[in-house]
Amino acid sequence: MSGESYIFKVVVAGAGGVGKTALIQRYCSGTFVEDHKMTIGAAFSMKNVVLDTGEQVKMQLWDFAGEKRFRFILPDYCKGTSGALVCYDITDYETFTQIPEWLKIIRTTAGMVPVILVGTKYDLEPHEIELDTADQYATDSKCIMNVWCSSKLDVNIEAIFAAMAKWLIYFIQQG
Repeated sequence: MSGESYIFKVVVAGAGGVGKTALIQRYCSGTFVEDHKMTIGAAFSMKNVVLDTGEQVKMQLWDFAGEKRFRFILPDYCKGTSGALVCYDITDYETFTQIPEWLKIIRTTAGMVPVILVGTKYDLEPHEIELDTADQYATDSKCIMNVWCSSKLDVNIEAIFAAMAKWLIYFIQQG
C-alpha cells in the first residue's frame, strides 16, 4: 500500500572499529568522517525516507559500541527492535568471526527479526573475507542477505537501508 507510514527501530551492531558510526553518518547526513571517536554505549540517529514504493519510513538507528566491555547493555537496547544490521570489516577476518555472538545477543532479546549482514570498508585492500563465504554465512544463519559497502565512497549505503525498510514492511504485512 503506497503512502503508508512506518516507524522502525533498527540496531546496528558489530565489532569495534568496523565502521558502524561511519555507515550511519553516511546514510543520515551524506557525509564521511575518516576518524570517528569510539562509541560509548549506544548512539541514536533518525532518518525519514520515502521508498520507491511510496511508503514513508522513519528509521530509528541505534549504533552500538562494539567493544566487549559495553556488550552487557546491548540486550536492553534490542528490546522492541524491528530489525538489525550486523557489521563486519571485510579487511579484518576477526570481525567476521564475531558475527555469531552479535546474532545471539540480538535474537535472544528481539527474536528472529530481519538481519542484514553488512561488510564494510569495501574500498580497502586486502579483503580477508570472500563475498561467497559471507553470502553463504548469511544464508546459513538465516539472515536476509549479505551486502558489502563503502561508507567512504558511498557504495551500497542507501541500498542497505532501503532493503531493510522494505523487508520490515514485508514482514509486518505478512502478520
